[in-house]
Amino acid sequence: MKTIIYITNNDIDEKIGEMCRRNILWSIGDSRLISVSQKPLDFGENICVGILPRSSLSINLQMMEALKRVETEHIAIAEHDCLYTPEHFKFEPKDDSFYYNYNVWCLQTYSLYMPESNGMFSIFKQRKANSQLICRTDMMIKSTQERIDLMSDPAWLAKYPTGRIGEAGVMDYDHAMKLARGKSVRHLVDRLKDYCTKYKGVNFETIIPNVDIRHEKNLTKNRRGTKRTYKIAYWGTMEDIFNKGGIL
Repeated sequence: MKTIIYITNNDIDEKIGEMCRRNILWSIGDSRLISVSQKPLDFGENICVGILPRSSLSINLQMMEALKRVETEHIAIAEHDCLYTPEHFKFEPKDDSFYYNYNVWCLQTYSLYMPESNGMFSIFKQRKANSQLICRTDMMIKSTQERIDLMSDPAWLAKYPTGRIGEAGVMDYDHAMKLARGKSVRHLVDRLKDYCTKYKGVNFETIIPNVDIRHEKNLTKNRRGTKRTYKIAYWGTMEDIFNKGGIL
């Protein structure tokens, strides 16, 4: 068994949010669910942390609140704008790597400048996203605390208020070293090097894909992969997904 950690800043269209919560309850079976929100939420075992700035640091602070309460060996992350299959949460990590399901299609539901892309699915090759992560609890606690310590350093926070420290086993070393340039954050270089090089991020793939809903308020904006379609296996079209309430 594993514990499911659900993270939300509550800043999402409720039609999407409610559908995703319904989907998560359907897909996780009997697994324990801990939700961490910025407003009270009747969903699993809820922890309300209050309103926080919109940043990677806030996401990690919320993550740590849930991790403090986890009693299982493994955890899985569930984000407020993703749809999952039961197959995804049944995956069992085999070692101390951070496992990311890369069989996930992004679904464009909102585009002010490209309305023709609404309803379009796209996919990134070998993508590693926090919303698709399953790993050992102790490793997640360690890496999350390291990210918090780096991003909450006054010098780093002043230079990068949104955080910009990527997931364990994912953050590119060269990119990290570019971020660490400059006298104000030079004292963090060695710690950032250590974080980027000691963790291993690997992909796994489910038969049925997950769906990452791209909407008006995504922190990572409207990303689109190069492979694009308006209908995918199992899920169908955007209209099919909403008509079925996010459940296959």
